[in-house]
Amino acid sequence: MSDYQILVCDDEPEIRAAMRRTLHRFQVTAVESMEQALAELRERRYQAVVSDFNLGVQQGDGLELLQLVRVLYPETTRLLVTGNTDIQVAIRALNEGAVHRFFLKPWDDEQLVMALQIALRRSGSMAAVMPPTP
Repeated sequence: MSDYQILVCDDEPEIRAAMRRTLHRFQVTAVESMEQALAELRERRYQAVVSDFNLGVQQGDGLELLQLVRVLYPETTRLLVTGNTDIQVAIRALNEGAVHRFFLKPWDDEQLVMALQIALRRSGSMAAVMPPTP
């Protein structure tokens, strides 16, 4: 297991559990709201935040959370996942620089982990988590 801290924000308990399984090689903290995510970020340094786009009726959206993370913690890698297939959400997220990558649910576990590793390496947040392949 890696020492790198990853914060997952999703309002659905089963998605938080699935993210924990997918990202098992990292230290994962999972929360259900934007408010909880921001509180966690004030308390601990996270190398990445992975957020769902739709965080529930009164919580705002994950893109809003990741935009705040970009401003407050610019060194933090940001990934957005969503069940919403609206391509405009993805374009907006990427164009505004709020996210490094965008994934549709259900995500591919290997692609998500690989994208996270690449984004973290590019941001200088981590050394390679996996040994080089021959």
